[in-house]
Amino acid sequence: MEKEEKDIRFVARFYRENRLDTTQAWQKLGIGKQRNNSILLYRLITIAAVTFLIAGFSWWWIYDRQDWIVIASSAHAVKEVTLPDNSHITLAENSALQYDRLAYGKKNRNVTLNGKAYFSVTHQEQCPFRVQTELANIQVLGTQFQVTANANQTSATVESGKVRFYNKEQKEAILTKGMYAFINQKGQIQINKQSDPNTFAWKTHVFVYNEAPLKKVVKELEEVYKVHIGGIPQKEYYLTTTFDNTPIEDIIEIINQTLDTKLDITQ
Repeated sequence: MEKEEKDIRFVARFYRENRLDTTQAWQKLGIGKQRNNSILLYRLITIAAVTFLIAGFSWWWIYDRQDWIVIASSAHAVKEVTLPDNSHITLAENSALQYDRLAYGKKNRNVTLNGKAYFSVTHQEQCPFRVQTELANIQVLGTQFQVTANANQTSATVESGKVRFYNKEQKEAILTKGMYAFINQKGQIQINKQSDPNTFAWKTHVFVYNEAPLKKVVKELEEVYKVHIGGIPQKEYYLTTTFDNTPIEDIIEIINQTLDTKLDITQ
């Protein structure tokens, strides 16, 4: 038995991926003419080679295998996404999210974002949720926040909970409800303690204006409703009102009646 084990180890050393030259192995062992008397040994060598192959494949399967899920929104519509841990994500137009299906919720809760997305994250104390972008990373346990990421900067706005916002050099800022911060291409972090009240309007279609310049109002409405608004007066007007899921046609009519303007949708 000791000799047979030695022979098996010898063949294993000469094994190459996808190729086992059994003839050469028998010749090197000096028993090419004794096959009929060594069927058991032949089977053992074959089993050893197969075991070697399976062991290597199993290691790859367990440790290196990945299965990336990529979710993208179109140019004209947002997309709702529910992750395996029941965290909910709303992707803005022209945005993409990806995560490793095999690792998510087991090894980590990491996602990669390009574009804009609103996150409502399920709380898991032992497994933080991380958003990775080109310039920054965001880590939370469970909260609601928005991330906008492109090649020039990454920004984060917190609606509830607490967010750890850090650059590639691990310099960080802790953001809480209502705070906004961004990281530029140089890795510099800038923080505002008061975010724009209409940061989430693209998702909620709720607009809050308090003495807001009309030109700013029009720009935001165009971005969210995907229309072009004409008839903007040269004179500056200011608007104080709230629109809550109001159709764009009704919004234009309300503004015209309130400010005595002649805005129209020219699309």
